[in-house]
Amino acid sequence: MNRPKRFLPSTVALAALALLVAGCSGAATREIEAERAALHSDPVSMSAKNLPEVSINASGAVKVGTDQLSLTAGQRALTRDYRAAVIELVDLTLSGTARITDHAMSRVLLASLIGRGDEAGEKIGRQAEAMVHSPPFCQLLDRVRQSQDRMVRSVVTLQPYAKIDAHAVENCRAGKPYDASI
Repeated sequence: MNRPKRFLPSTVALAALALLVAGCSGAATREIEAERAALHSDPVSMSAKNLPEVSINASGAVKVGTDQLSLTAGQRALTRDYRAAVIELVDLTLSGTARITDHAMSRVLLASLIGRGDEAGEKIGRQAEAMVHSPPFCQLLDRVRQSQDRMVRSVVTLQPYAKIDAHAVENCRAGKPYDASI
């Protein structure tokens, strides 16, 4: 008879804790959604070692540090294309991250309580790894690379900022590590 009395409070506490953690993961999801919304209105940034940051706004205008870069209409179209490709890739990443984190904290906590926290954490890691090697992700990464390459061929000032190459896309598709910093 003592066992059910001890069990009931721990079950209630566990359920309350799970609801609390689920609320926290909901807050994380809301933050990710806010980032997604800001992504579409904020400039896209590019960086390169020892060079000023580049920003590309929605119109395709480019600032290198504080200096506005003079662009032709064709070049502005290329920078807009690049920006749109980056936004699409980051949007896919944020969307996938929101799905993964939606209930991750509560699952890890509950798994930890039964001695399987490491397994739950590893599963979440595998989900994240699978996301950044998925066919849709790799396809968008290649689209960013192609847009980047067209843009820097026309706007040579941006060449040092071009970081995504065909090798990164190949590694993405092969499930190998790659660097795709923008």
